[in-house]
Amino acid sequence: MKRVRRRALDCSGALKGQCCKQRFYVNFTDLGWSDWILAPQGYYANYCMGSCNSVHRTPDTFLNYYTHVIYEYQKYGDLKGLQPCCAPVKFSSTSLIYFGPDSNIIKRDLPKMTVDECGCP
Repeated sequence: MKRVRRRALDCSGALKGQCCKQRFYVNFTDLGWSDWILAPQGYYANYCMGSCNSVHRTPDTFLNYYTHVIYEYQKYGDLKGLQPCCAPVKFSSTSLIYFGPDSNIIKRDLPKMTVDECGCP
């Protein structure tokens, strides 16, 4: 089965209520972390919002077969209370430079710190 690449939908271009990625800047000073994080001063973490109820799904748009099977049951009313959620489906890492134990300066790439894409898994 051929997979179709999802396009990352920013909320600025989404239809009202549609599942999308909202830009969200995390400022380390606001969190009180600027005393141990040297760089960057913050980053775009982003988050997902919106509804998955009105999204038309084809088999190639699901992340896995399990999700497709559950979707089919839900579509025909067999799982009445189950609603798909708009959620992160793709992340990227963020690099931080910070003070570690014994005041050592550490540079580390932290995985899954930025939401790049949202969808209805």
